[in-house]
Amino acid sequence: MNLSVEYLLPEGKVNEITRKVTGYFENDIWDAENAAFNDFRKSEWGKTHRKMDFSVFPPKLKNEVKFFILTRIQKDDLQLYSAIHNYARSFKQLSKFIKKFYPNINSFADLDINKALMQLRSHLSELGLSIRIYGRRKLSNYENLLNRLFLFYKDFYDTRDEFEKDIWDVRNIPGARFPDHESRHILNFEDIPIPFRPLAKRYLKFRISHLSLGQCTLDVRILKLFLTFIHDKDPSWRDLNALTRKDIEDYLIFHNKKFHDKIPSKRSYLIVLNVFLETIEKLQFDEAPALPVNLLLFKEDFPRPIKRSENDIKYIPEGVLQQIEEKLEFLKPSKYIPIVVLLRATGWRISDILNLRYDNCLEQTYQGWYLCGDIKKTQIMNHRVPITKEVAEIVEAVIKVTKDQSNTINNPKNYLFVQCKQAHYFGYHFSNLFG
Repeated sequence: MNLSVEYLLPEGKVNEITRKVTGYFENDIWDAENAAFNDFRKSEWGKTHRKMDFSVFPPKLKNEVKFFILTRIQKDDLQLYSAIHNYARSFKQLSKFIKKFYPNINSFADLDINKALMQLRSHLSELGLSIRIYGRRKLSNYENLLNRLFLFYKDFYDTRDEFEKDIWDVRNIPGARFPDHESRHILNFEDIPIPFRPLAKRYLKFRISHLSLGQCTLDVRILKLFLTFIHDKDPSWRDLNALTRKDIEDYLIFHNKKFHDKIPSKRSYLIVLNVFLETIEKLQFDEAPALPVNLLLFKEDFPRPIKRSENDIKYIPEGVLQQIEEKLEFLKPSKYIPIVVLLRATGWRISDILNLRYDNCLEQTYQGWYLCGDIKKTQIMNHRVPITKEVAEIVEAVIKVTKDQSNTINNPKNYLFVQCKQAHYFGYHFSNLFG
């Protein structure tokens, strides 16, 4: 169900759009060569398509499209070239669709998006347009733009506290832990049965302050599985007060069928469920089971962990490592060479390498060189590992290039490995470091 127009368009939000779409951005045609885009454009543009024409949209929606594009470019959620190549080329046909099917809407947030996407696909098919499929959801570039505009404004006009919403953007939650270099910042509760949704949100509100986004995403996935099973079993339930061992036994049968021989998944999912039940019991949630958790889930319910011998551990064969080292200088694009070098030299996770900051990641002592960074998964902050002088020289080269290309807009957190807007990412041939 769509929110009312009065709720969707609070005056403060409308004024925010108006304040931002000023100056050069009031124009209906934007040229990527204009100085207004200097901080968001690579120095060597060299693209045939450089303009975005917003004049095709109805007046009520024109500023929304401009604000959407401008905000995402400035937040580094969207590259200028992608805005032109993937979005601007869709403007004309999308505006024709809006004018034909939804001439009276005040905002993209007014759409019944599932219905609108089906109508758009049918409309494009009737026109005989060649549709480029976008992403895992199999949306065309036209559908993708419409869907993103809807989701953007559905959230933008929703002035409720983040915890009240059914989809949380963890960037809006103080103290939430998430990797800055990843594009995933969402916790989605929409698939959890409505009667149990407040319980799931309250639990995740407690968890998000001290656990990673990855763990919280897993929590939501497992709660969806369990709470949907309970809801299907008895739709009248609004809490877990009456949960019994029999309910758990029924769930275990379902759970074992679903995962069959996937022992690690079966075990990890039950562990997360057990933590959920123990936590809401310990925090004395009103929705918690009346029975103690130790009378609901038994240790015998958990599959035994698979014990692996040394021969079971999967190592990268020495021959493969040797090939990597021999061919490393030929890796394309060359910007990945330093990342592979640091992975090999430190044994760190890729997420920890990508989280390095150029202003504090390298340290020299009388004992030698150290790479410094945070190990997010285990919460080891300012961790140091020794590296060779040769590896340190590579890091120094990356620091110099990244520092020269960075500013407070394109790299506000001083990441060592970053896609800068003003110039090509590492405009430097690292292969000569290995000569």
